Amino acid sequence: MIATGKWMWPLLGGVALLQSAALFNMIHERDRLLKSGREVTLAVQPLDPRDIFRGDYVTLGYDISQIKTSATASDPVFTGFVPGGEVFVTLSAKPEGGWLVSHVSTVFPPKLAAGDLVLKGRVQSAWTTQNPPETNASVRYGIEQYFVPEGTGIDLEKKVRDHKIEAIVAVGTDGTAALKGLVIDGERHEDPPLL
Repeated sequence: MIATGKWMWPLLGGVALLQSAALFNMIHERDRLLKSGREVTLAVQPLDPRDIFRGDYVTLGYDISQIKTSATASDPVFTGFVPGGEVFVTLSAKPEGGWLVSHVSTVFPPKLAAGDLVLKGRVQSAWTTQNPPETNASVRYGIEQYFVPEGTGIDLEKKVRDHKIEAIVAVGTDGTAALKGLVIDGERHEDPPLL
């Protein structure tokens, strides 16, 4: 039964208040992650699409997005990658710089080596190869698109093609990651993030 009369407006006001609170919480959590998360840089391979609703953006691919189980450790209970499933990917620093995938699990690892970090991701696709036999997966971390102000995407694209590019990523203690900006040929570019 639809509320009528004196209860209609308070009910609508309550719903609007709950929706506003949920939106504020999303913005607050994202802002907190960007300000207090551990900042790391990851090497990327860019592409250049465009979102007609949100303006120019650069799609970023990462070496850590393509995982082979033969190159990583995994928990004994890890039965493999399930498309759409959540995974926790442990990254270890390489001596020459950068990061490599050292461990994969369906739960957050209870212990980490000094300097390691964990990214929470979602499996996009998984496949098995026969020779050598191993399971592979494509994982997304929510840091694959970097939006730029309208009209500046082409300039950024030119810089990206000609220079080394790295992503500045904030990582929370739960493995959640947020893209803060880009480093292009040593120059830091940060734009206000869009949700």
